Amino acid sequence: MSDIFGRVCSIFLAVIILFGMPLVYMNERAKTAEQMDLLTEATHFVDSVCNTGTISGQMLRSFYASLARESAVYEVTFLHEQPEYVYDEADERYVRCETYHDEEDIRKQVEQGEEYFFCRGDFFLVTIEKKAGFTLIPAIRDRTVSIRYGGTVKYEAF
Repeated sequence: MSDIFGRVCSIFLAVIILFGMPLVYMNERAKTAEQMDLLTEATHFVDSVCNTGTISGQMLRSFYASLARESAVYEVTFLHEQPEYVYDEADERYVRCETYHDEEDIRKQVEQGEEYFFCRGDFFLVTIEKKAGFTLIPAIRDRTVSIRYGGTVKYEAF
């Protein structure tokens, strides 16, 4: 009886190794390809924003359309960091202070039909996180596909 049990276990283990490991490998390759595609789209969007110094409604719609081609649900956040130098009278020197604007500020202005403008030297950051989509094991949530890309605004329209 134990000889049969050992053979059944070894056949079951061989099936898992022969068919399961390639499936895991293909899933990892698919996640890498998805992450590279997201990085490409984020790089294209952030670089165009940093070069022009504006976000228009068409740019935002094009960015979201490129993300909608994927077979997953993503959460996209924007961060606009605007440095300011304030004179501190107590220390008699200039101190750097940052003002932050998030995606609500940007979307509100863009949805009104206006362009969102940046100043030269501002920092713009896009974060894309996968919230839902295909997973190899449905009970385990996979949060390995996420992108953060940002850059300093050059505003080459001068």
